[in-house]
Amino acid sequence: MRIAAIGWLLAAGAVSAQDASPQPGEAEQFVVRFTRALEVDPLGENSSRVRGTLIEWLRNTQDYTVVVCDILGPIPGEKPPHSAELLVQQMFGNVAYQIEHPSEKDRNRLQVAGVESVLKAYSAILAEDAQARIPYLDGLLAERKKGALARHMGPIIAKGCAGKK
Repeated sequence: MRIAAIGWLLAAGAVSAQDASPQPGEAEQFVVRFTRALEVDPLGENSSRVRGTLIEWLRNTQDYTVVVCDILGPIPGEKPPHSAELLVQQMFGNVAYQIEHPSEKDRNRLQVAGVESVLKAYSAILAEDAQARIPYLDGLLAERKKGALARHMGPIIAKGCAGKK
């Protein structure tokens, strides 16, 4: 395992200094676990630290690539409530999906996985702060409830990811 991954695990408190030789794939397991924790409690006491740790890991990993596309409506341009948290959640959901499905290369599926993660975090935020409504995300929640999120997102992804690889 690369030194950066060991340092990341130490910084996140995932391993102790005495056990700085994690098993292959252990950093990825923590990425998935932290991503899922942020979906449930995006405004929790340690959420900023966890987000910082995940961002640092994304910066340093050469094993995964997350393409950020303009598919979240008013985020980031209009800066609705909690837009920063939701934007990075899109990246975390995308990479967590890549880790869980290593053979998946379909751009749309990876982008939808990121959006699904955003919607989980958004729902948790609304449970704490009903004033944090973002109509665009409410529409995506409705599409997900109908089982039509992936189909709905297809043209949005095509436009928002145009020119990105």
